[in-house]
Amino acid sequence: MKYVKFSGNALFLTCLFLCGCALDDADKTPAVKEDELVFRAEPEAVKGKVDVYTSMARAAKYNVDNASANLNKKIFDPNQKPRNVLQNIMNIKFDNTTPLYEVSNALEYATLYATANLNNKKGFVDNLFYTRAAQHLTLAAIRTHQDAWYASRKIKEINRLAKQEQKKLAEINAKLERTGKLTRDDLEYKKGLEVALLNLNELQQKLAMNLAEYGELTNMLTSKVDFAGRHFYELEDFDKNYSVEIFQESAVNNRTEFAVAKELVKTYSFDEVKQSTNLMYEDVERLDINGLDIDHRLYSTQLQERALQNANDLIDAVSAYNNENDVQQKNKLQEQAFDVLGNAILAQIKVNYKLVRLADIDYKLTSDKIKTLKKKINELERKSRLNSEKKIELLNLRIALMQEEYTLSQIKAERAVALRTLYFEAGFSPYTKRLLKAPLKDIEQVLKVGFNEDVVRMLAAAEQKLKQSKPIDNEKNYWAKGENWLERLIDGKSSSKKAVPAVNLNKTESMFEPYAPEADKYKIMQLGSFEKKQNATETWQDLTSRFSGLKSYMPQIERSHVDGKIWYRLLVSSVNGGFRNICNELRAAKTECLLR
Repeated sequence: MKYVKFSGNALFLTCLFLCGCALDDADKTPAVKEDELVFRAEPEAVKGKVDVYTSMARAAKYNVDNASANLNKKIFDPNQKPRNVLQNIMNIKFDNTTPLYEVSNALEYATLYATANLNNKKGFVDNLFYTRAAQHLTLAAIRTHQDAWYASRKIKEINRLAKQEQKKLAEINAKLERTGKLTRDDLEYKKGLEVALLNLNELQQKLAMNLAEYGELTNMLTSKVDFAGRHFYELEDFDKNYSVEIFQESAVNNRTEFAVAKELVKTYSFDEVKQSTNLMYEDVERLDINGLDIDHRLYSTQLQERALQNANDLIDAVSAYNNENDVQQKNKLQEQAFDVLGNAILAQIKVNYKLVRLADIDYKLTSDKIKTLKKKINELERKSRLNSEKKIELLNLRIALMQEEYTLSQIKAERAVALRTLYFEAGFSPYTKRLLKAPLKDIEQVLKVGFNEDVVRMLAAAEQKLKQSKPIDNEKNYWAKGENWLERLIDGKSSSKKAVPAVNLNKTESMFEPYAPEADKYKIMQLGSFEKKQNATETWQDLTSRFSGLKSYMPQIERSHVDGKIWYRLLVSSVNGGFRNICNELRAAKTECLLR
């Protein structure tokens, strides 16, 4: 997968940047009055096994004061322009992470900035910051709990292997000291051992750092922690048929921002917000329908561009509201800002929904690598005698296996983080300032029970609504019927009401530019995506009458679910590919054809 190999520190460090934690220097955080503090006593001692709920509760309770104060500073700092904050968020790059994480953080900052400024009553803002800070800290706890749990088990294995190989290296060095020389075979073996030991030490240091970060976040001595595995079913038993709209509609019904909008300007319906969002994201929706999902560069680029534009638009809308003095005009700008805020909330959910999909894809790819490595290791271990070269090969394979297992552990955590974020963004946050003042056991209980009950209710309501749903209103989905949709996309001539920047793409990905010779490797030629199966059949009949080269192929109509809706894709497939010439013929005639 070209988009992501998750960085173990990415989410934790991003959390520090956005909301601050206990690691902040005292002089960097605004003073908070003593009677406003959630936590004032010494951290509770650890008892028994520590599961992820304990980690989440401790991270939130023991860091929320500093974190909420830091949020206040970020949002209301008069010397810091919000647009610059967004740019700083996007500039923070972690090795091998997808840009969608930066976009998700940018949207989080923008929605928080908007909500706090559009209703800046002190009590509301105070509770808002505590709630959001607790959410950020919870996500960091999920990430670091998984890392620490894995590290606590794997460090022992690494140390055993390193000790074993260090002994072999010591024997070779002793031989060199005795004889003053080594054979070529011994020299190569010595060099291989030294490199392998360096790699083991590097991995061990990464895992030790993971344990240290976890200890800082949860106020625990990791040497005394007995970790329970990271198991909480609502983040593992996720039905892929749950559409993004289930979470988006829940957000409109449950999130604080829409409750505030109802009080200050108007009541928003889900259909209204969704329709407005489709106007902004029509090209992304069309790519969804045509099967170019998150693992395609064009799709990822479009989603990133649109989401970042939404974040900037929201900052600008709120800034215009803040700078207006005329009461009547200010009220109008406030309503406009809430409109854009609604789009941003649905965009947040879209991005994190796709991040879950991205984690699923990476999980499969990494699992396959692990299976291949284990097979190679087993083959070498079955051999009775190995020469020095094969011994080093076996050692390097074992180290590579550890590294891939570490990556897989991180992907599990990232998926859990993306899902928990998705549920938070759907409006299910158990946190209140009152809850954060409660004993740890009470916070843990709410996290385990209350949150899950909310999720069950949300999904049950969504399933009931799906059974009662009406057919799709084609007029509301005009963007799915437009001609030359991808040509407009490439040229930056979207039919959206809002202007969007052109996307700089290779010409081979344009709708009608001819594919280069290497495109012959693609095994699927797609000729359209339709709301009705009959339309796909009629299109095939029309195409074969116009392009004789298609008559030698057998068409397929693929029934696909896209965010909970059904589409019919007309395609031709071949294990050998070879579609470039006929596809280029169609493109030359300005007829839709995608190779994938």
